[in-house]
Amino acid sequence: MGEVFRPKDLLKERKKFIEEALRDLSPGVRDSVIYILNSWRGEESKDSLIKILGKRRVEDILKSLEV
Repeated sequence: MGEVFRPKDLLKERKKFIEEALRDLSPGVRDSVIYILNSWRGEESKDSLIKILGKRRVEDILKSLEV
């Protein structure tokens, strides 16, 4: 049988991944990145994240967040 996931479960998994990916950042930077991800505005947000984290890291995070 296949597994059934509630939307709430998927959000928990995303949150865990984001926290794991950002654990080596300072708390202020981590909070900024989480704020940008929560208020996503497309390319504008992606550009802001690239300025903070670098292109490769942002691409990895965004790729893993796709459902």
